[in-house]
Amino acid sequence: MTENQPAGDGETDLSNECKELLSLPKEGGWISLHQHQYQGFWCPTEIFQGIIAFQKHFQARDSDIVVACVPKSGTTWLKALIFAIVNQQRFKIKIHPLLTSNSHNLVPFLEVDLYINNLVPDFSSKFPEPRLFATHIPFLLWVQLN
Repeated sequence: MTENQPAGDGETDLSNECKELLSLPKEGGWISLHQHQYQGFWCPTEIFQGIIAFQKHFQARDSDIVVACVPKSGTTWLKALIFAIVNQQRFKIKIHPLLTSNSHNLVPFLEVDLYINNLVPDFSSKFPEPRLFATHIPFLLWVQLN
């Protein structure tokens, strides 16, 4: 559970749009209490709002780099590798952010870290080009983007 999520089963404090989605097929989860099948993808109830906000508001740029992989497939390593490669000239080895920060903090998840709880992040200053993101959202849900 992240700092900005309510405790409980994840089905409280959801938008009306998300409450309608709760009628979707539901199974027990392995990370959260429940998972629902949404557009052919099983996802924890807690990230519905993040996925929907991401689909509605994310504006990709040609220079964006997205680490897209299934959970438990080496995401932490992939994030660290891509951050190190993209920023190899930006930081000296002795002060490299990967020495003091987790790669999950350096390459945030779109649906979990940035768009969670129906938030729309301000990308104007926090993310230098190329912007680095991660996701566990399957490509089929990306094609729903505006």
